[in-house]
Amino acid sequence: MHRTSTRITLLLSLFITACSVSTSVSQGGMEISDVHVVVPAAMAGMDMNTDPFVTLQIKNGSGADDRLIGVTTDFADAMLHETIMNGDVATMKTLKSIDVPAGTTSEFKHGGFHIMFMNMNKNLKAGNSVRMTLEFAKAGKITVSATVTNE
Repeated sequence: MHRTSTRITLLLSLFITACSVSTSVSQGGMEISDVHVVVPAAMAGMDMNTDPFVTLQIKNGSGADDRLIGVTTDFADAMLHETIMNGDVATMKTLKSIDVPAGTTSEFKHGGFHIMFMNMNKNLKAGNSVRMTLEFAKAGKITVSATVTNE
């Protein structure tokens, strides 16, 4: 009986620990969360003309305005983009930086500010995890893991 209750206690502890693992990374007052690399379903595993992009949230709790000035990975070139709508036509503009005002949470997603990957040197598969480093003007470099999805 004692061994069984010890095993159950251990399993419950592991379960609670697994459930409480945070998917966010904090440094210099910046919190990066909900990071995903989206490989559009139409191109998953194929060589097509639709580039993967990153969705994420950046919470600036530092008390000072900052800027995202770059992103690096070991599997692609990363570019900062903004989607601009002109009537029914969407165009993307390459940006040198993206402002992250103090006390705000900025959401990066397709159709707004986002990070686009180009010149891929490996195929990304849904369910895999990849690493990338976001560089901020004040908070410095923050390395995050991202889950690859198809949506």
